[in-house]
Amino acid sequence: MSQYQVCPECRVEYNLTATRCVDCRVDLVSPDALVTEAAESFPPAAELTCIRVAPLAWMRALSAALEQDGVAHRIEPASADDAPGDQRPDVFGAVALFGLYVREEDAAGARELDGTMAARLLPEEAPLLEEGEEDACPACGTPLDADAVACADCGLEFS
Repeated sequence: MSQYQVCPECRVEYNLTATRCVDCRVDLVSPDALVTEAAESFPPAAELTCIRVAPLAWMRALSAALEQDGVAHRIEPASADDAPGDQRPDVFGAVALFGLYVREEDAAGARELDGTMAARLLPEEAPLLEEGEEDACPACGTPLDADAVACADCGLEFS
């Protein structure tokens, strides 16, 4: 049983003693009811585009960023074989993998957001630098001092 209730309109959380949303003036529901409603209205993964296959922690971070941008998505258990061709889920070792799926029309924006995260978390996936950019962070492109041990902008540490 849930420890709180949610407004089905604005998604604000309330304690269990509340019965109606003060802003929307509608009855509150269990958060489980919202998950079921959203899952039923969103296509299955087979009809969507896979953005990334990675451990659950990565999926949660990407999911939060996509939610902030208002992009509907689905996370489901996956294998390394499900990953888009340019990704290497083997870098995560022997962990449970999940896939994040979006509608085709949302794929470009979701890939861009995921790419930003990948550049920070997986420097080996960062885009190659152009000639003359040696003094820039390989993850975000911020100019660096010659003796920098970490990027002041994105926090990537250099070894």
